[in-house]
Amino acid sequence: MSRVRVANGVLLVAMVVGAIVTYDMKHDAEVAADGIAHLKADIASEKDRIRTLTAEWSFLTQPPRLQALVAEHADYFALHSFSPDQIRSINDIPLKSGAVPAGVAAQPAAINDAVRATLARIAVGGTLRDR
Repeated sequence: MSRVRVANGVLLVAMVVGAIVTYDMKHDAEVAADGIAHLKADIASEKDRIRTLTAEWSFLTQPPRLQALVAEHADYFALHSFSPDQIRSINDIPLKSGAVPAGVAAQPAAINDAVRATLARIAVGGTLRDR
């Protein structure tokens, strides 16, 4: 009979340990599910915030609104319209002084002075070429 009691005792301890392990795993799963629910709520909140910011950006960048702001503040900022002859290609940008790529002859000082004069004229609102 003592063997049966020992076997029953071992099985009872195994059942209690199994119940404890099962409860612990269930608790960990609930904590993980709560974390996932919080993350999903945060994601939904951020998506809503992105939609709101996108709508605000769309409203703020409407051309009629921007044109009205430019007209309203033109005297304060002294803004001037672009003219088509102010747009240049990348090849028209002067090289940095002293930096000459391989295979390209150095530009004479007279050309650099002309470029500086043109850039100064553009900076004060003038055109690229006098016509």
